[in-house]
Amino acid sequence: MLNKFLDRKRNLYALAILAIVFESLSSSVLKMSKDYAVFSPMYLFWFGVAVGIMGLYAVVWQLLLERLPLTTAYMRKGLTYVLIFVWAKVLFNEVITPKQYLGMAIIIVGMVVSMSDDH
Repeated sequence: MLNKFLDRKRNLYALAILAIVFESLSSSVLKMSKDYAVFSPMYLFWFGVAVGIMGLYAVVWQLLLERLPLTTAYMRKGLTYVLIFVWAKVLFNEVITPKQYLGMAIIIVGMVVSMSDDH
């Protein structure tokens, strides 16, 4: 059943986005542990959540690499940097500067241009 699901290109691209969300979210979850003493229960909780998310990412990413060319899969990872800014704003209310918005736009344009001949 999994193979049938993964044989559809649309599903592979959805999984690629899911993998990127996992990867970007793990970094932000790690930041949540900053307010706690190292090895305290809450620190270990947030660290464990981040490790769990990275485990999910690793499984999904491996499934993708078995079915997509490396260049196709890896080009979508640029979205990770954009999502980290989103998490920074949503989870930590950090200020995003105009230069950072410009950088995100450049990343997105670069991804679109480099993937424009993927079918």
